[in-house]
Amino acid sequence: MRRWILVGWMGLITLCCHAQSTELIKGLVGDSATFEALPYVTVRIKNKNHGTLTDNQGSFTLLASRRDTIVFSIVGYKTLEVPLYDWEPSLILLAENVTVLDVITIRDSLDANPYEGMFDEQNELLKKNQKRLPFYYSKGKKQKIKVQRLAQENVRVKTYVDVVINRVETKEKLIQQYHLTEEQYYHLLERFNEKNYTVMYYVTAGELLTMLNNFFARNAH
Repeated sequence: MRRWILVGWMGLITLCCHAQSTELIKGLVGDSATFEALPYVTVRIKNKNHGTLTDNQGSFTLLASRRDTIVFSIVGYKTLEVPLYDWEPSLILLAENVTVLDVITIRDSLDANPYEGMFDEQNELLKKNQKRLPFYYSKGKKQKIKVQRLAQENVRVKTYVDVVINRVETKEKLIQQYHLTEEQYYHLLERFNEKNYTVMYYVTAGELLTMLNNFFARNAH
């Protein structure tokens, strides 16, 4: 009888150890609307100081157990928690958490940019990244720096690309609102980019839409 009790306890211990054992969890993270890969998403184990980031292709690997829950988070998207008890390598889709405002008309006599000067530190980094690398740097070091610069630039322009380039309704609403031809729209957009180059990539989607509308309201004739 004692022998069977001992065997039972050993089996239970084995099951517990198996449940708590860690394994390499792999997956991809993408945008729920476009299915495009999301780089630099924070992937961490809930209630533990352990995590990683997705790479440029949205993929990640993380050491965790089946009892853990993974938390996916990035600015502009809703945080998602996924239990690992039945995890299989898969595509995790994050929903955007940005409130898109309709284009509104705000007319005023001020042409000053309220965000001017707020991003001096980021702009200094931008100027530094545009400088040519010293000729005496090794090929490997140059390549590493170029990759870092590219990653920073991708993060910097994400909101502008999402709102102005990828969102067709932004263009359509501005053209309709101000009775523009497509040529006139792109001409004004080029002027907007030149005027707001140092700030527009750092604002939120709502702020960027307001800046666009204010500029078009003042300059569309």
